[in-house]
Amino acid sequence: MTPVEQIKSRLSTVDVVGSYLKLIRAGSNFKAVCPFHSEKSASFFVSPARDVWHCFGCGAGGDQFRFVMQIEGVDFREALRMLAERAGIELRVENPRERDERTHLFTLLECAAAFYQKQLASHSNVEAYLTGRGVTRESIEKFRLGYAPPESVGWRVFNEYALKQGYKPQELEKAGLAVKKQVSGYYDRFRNRIMFPITDANEHVVGFGARIYDDPQKKNNPENKEETAPAKYINTPQTPLYDKSAILYAFDKAKMAIRKENCCVIVEGYMDAIMAHQAGTAHTVAVSGTALTNRQLTLLRRLCDKISMSFDMDMAGELATRRSIDLALEMGFDVRALSLPSGKDPADLAAKDAAMWRSTVEGATDIISYFLAKAYGRHDSRTLEGKRAIVASVLPLVARLPREVDKAHWVGHIASHIGVREDAVWQDLGKESPRGNQGDIQKSQAAKPLREQTRTRILEERILGLLLTYGFSHVPALSEELFLSEDIKMLFFALRGAADVHEALANVPQEQLRTFANQLIFETEMLVAREGAEAEYASCMVELQRERMKEKLEQLTHDIRRAEEAGDAQQVSLLADEFSSLSHKFATIS
Repeated sequence: MTPVEQIKSRLSTVDVVGSYLKLIRAGSNFKAVCPFHSEKSASFFVSPARDVWHCFGCGAGGDQFRFVMQIEGVDFREALRMLAERAGIELRVENPRERDERTHLFTLLECAAAFYQKQLASHSNVEAYLTGRGVTRESIEKFRLGYAPPESVGWRVFNEYALKQGYKPQELEKAGLAVKKQVSGYYDRFRNRIMFPITDANEHVVGFGARIYDDPQKKNNPENKEETAPAKYINTPQTPLYDKSAILYAFDKAKMAIRKENCCVIVEGYMDAIMAHQAGTAHTVAVSGTALTNRQLTLLRRLCDKISMSFDMDMAGELATRRSIDLALEMGFDVRALSLPSGKDPADLAAKDAAMWRSTVEGATDIISYFLAKAYGRHDSRTLEGKRAIVASVLPLVARLPREVDKAHWVGHIASHIGVREDAVWQDLGKESPRGNQGDIQKSQAAKPLREQTRTRILEERILGLLLTYGFSHVPALSEELFLSEDIKMLFFALRGAADVHEALANVPQEQLRTFANQLIFETEMLVAREGAEAEYASCMVELQRERMKEKLEQLTHDIRRAEEAGDAQQVSLLADEFSSLSHKFATIS
């Protein structure tokens, strides 16, 4: 067996897709919200029987490898490596010098993570600082926390170590581990910092978050008060592996819990995420900054329907948070907010009172209620200015709710509270146009195959779908004139007489036709059960014959009119006889 065949024998498409998406049973198939385009209703299906997936919304589809290639943004070679590792299949080991840049950088970053871990183990004062903040040794190991030595030890500690391991200075700079100065050359980017390895969904280190280590003794020394304070946190810059708009800290450790809870708790800091996991809420991730991106939300949408946010909700932080909420609501999330005790952040609360933190997570408030409460507290609903401010504060969020019943609920609530008629609030709501929706609709429509859905076209697709899905042995030989659509006709003749549909499809040279055939099979499996297939086939055949006759009768009517206009009595007579015969036949078809 080839490596591809070995992997497919161990990992089904359901296994692979199910590790990324929340799959729901739909008859003999599974369905999910498509990860490749924005949608609120699930149009993404996986067929265990045929070991393939297909989205009816955007037209994407394929096998395990195609899914990993698209969702991870990698080529086939990398998808093969990832799935082989997961399946426990050993591929031929390549010479390190022949590894591509991406693989080499992964290896370098893994080397850095291990180096910083060892440094933390040898700096007991830093480890004591972490444990003093409530981080257990188990969490230190689980999240692979480390330490970058201070300038007093040297500015090139990791540089020198990495060079001895065979890495080049340019590679360290490309991985975000070194900085180059024209005069002094390369030196370590991270110095005197607690290191938080940032990993992708497959647990590969792609970068680091680094928090300055506040030495308690140095901090209390009056001689150091006038020193310029360095940035509290610095992160790996944009690299070929690290893109902060696409990464969520701790996602690799949280994804199974997110799927199980159907919810993701989103916090701001690395320590917040670590302490949340430690306190029993393993469905927690952190972002770099308060604004969630479309790519991050798409990553979460594959796994859950709810998100609970613990972001800075003061006036300054609220604007960035609102952008995240807008995007999340438009993508169909049930968005909630965590209300923490005043002055507490998630890390502090989870460390000091894990039970209260868990209770806070469980009692998250829906986002409209949260902002309404803030608006009611800030503005006087008895004044016209206050009414306007309250409406302006929450209607943009209400407009982004995907369900009309939810909108109606909040319109009634707001109207009642501020003392105005509901139709006035509805009118203002109508002026709120959720940004991005029209673009998503246009993209979705552009991605769909453009086929004219006439009655005859629908019947042709249904008949071919039945033949593809439930076999050929029980149906009679079909006339070559049955299918008039070119793509249907091409598939039918490619498959006619085939003993195995899968093998016949694999031999169809046009990928577009193979994708279309898979779509027809999916649709048929969803709409027609095996026990009703023959009856459905017979019914569709009768209907298609009737549609063909109707088309022919319409054509004859047109030809008779033209013959009459030309004064050709003989042609009129012949066409009239044909029309009469076909009409009689049409009437007898049941």
